[in-house]
Formats: sequence, structure tokens, C-alpha cells
Amino acid sequence: MRQIADLIKMAHELKKKGLTTGEIADELNLSRQTALWLVTHDIEERAEIPRDIYVEWSTIGSSPGILRHISLGMAELIRQTLKENDLPLPDVIAGIATSGIPLATIIAGELNASLCIVKPQKHLWEPAEEEKKEAGSTLSNFADVKGKRVVIVDDIATTGTTLRETMELMESLGATPLAAVVMIDKKGIKGIGNRPVKALLNVGIVEDLGR
Repeated sequence: MRQIADLIKMAHELKKKGLTTGEIADELNLSRQTALWLVTHDIEERAEIPRDIYVEWSTIGSSPGILRHISLGMAELIRQTLKENDLPLPDVIAGIATSGIPLATIIAGELNASLCIVKPQKHLWEPAEEEKKEAGSTLSNFADVKGKRVVIVDDIATTGTTLRETMELMESLGATPLAAVVMIDKKGIKGIGNRPVKALLNVGIVEDLGR
């Protein structure tokens, strides 16, 4: 497990490479506010650290075999979720960049669906530009979602904001979002609106779980 100093160093290095704070949050599997804290603090500082859960899944991502098995598990979870909610199978799997792409690619093949790639709004996020609220987008070399039934796929849900924004994007493009499935949910999200959200693994800080 990495130390906080390691995360600060990684965040600073990513910032030097030109990544936005939102992209750093995505790369480190942390919330945008945690990523902002990391890029604005030095290793020597002892300011209050944000409450978040750090997840490193490079063991999965670096192994095609393990990645495939995890993706097939998510595909089965999609089937179960849609059946439980009397929903049809999707026409399109929408994978959220960046880490949702390999998962979505395998899942789309397993479910015989087309593949859409979403560039999320969070990749454009910087605190100084928060009020601009630039929308996410889909990549033109992949499936058009207009008039299609879509299931959204991502690796980790930290706050649920990206999933909600992606559902709104799908609707704005004329698609019908059915559900969202992630590998790991750090927030305990049950649904967004009337659309179910499911995860292979749910994690949380014990203190925040309530009584």
C-alpha cells in the first residue's frame, strides 16, 4: 500500500506532464477534491488529509487474463441487474475513459453489443474553471448512441458524479441509459434516478457506514 507521500509525489508528477486535476483524480482513482489536495500540498506538509479510499488495481489491469475474468463477471452482473429490473439487454455498452475502456470492450463483446467510448466531464475539470461546466462527449470512431439502449461501465465510482453526468450525456444524445455497472463502488450508490447502479465490490470507511 502506498503512503500519502507517494500519492502527493505521483500527483505532482502527473500535473507536470500536463494532466488536469480531473484527469489526475481519474488516474489515481480518487475524488476530484482529493486530487486537488494532493497537487496543492507538499510532502512535508501535515495539513488535514481528505477522507477518501485509495484503490490500486494494476494487478488486474496489467494482466489480460485477469482483466477478462473481471470483465466477464461484470457482464454477468449486468445480465442479473437488467433481469431483476425487467429491463432489456443493451444495444450499446458505454465505457468511461480511461480505465473503463478495457472493461467495456470485453463486456460489449460478451453481450454482443456495440461499443461507445465516453470522454467524461471530469477530465476537463480544474477548480478555477468549475463554473464553465463543459460537457463530456463520445468519441466519433465508436458507436452512435442515438435511439439506443445503453449500459454505462466504469472501473471505480468515487462519488457518483461521473456516472450521473454520463447518464445525462446519454440522454442529451438521444439514448436510453438502462443502468450503470462498475468494478468498485466507494460510495454505496444504489441508483441514479430510477436507474440501478451495481458493483462487483462495495468498499467504505467503517466510520461512515452509519449505525
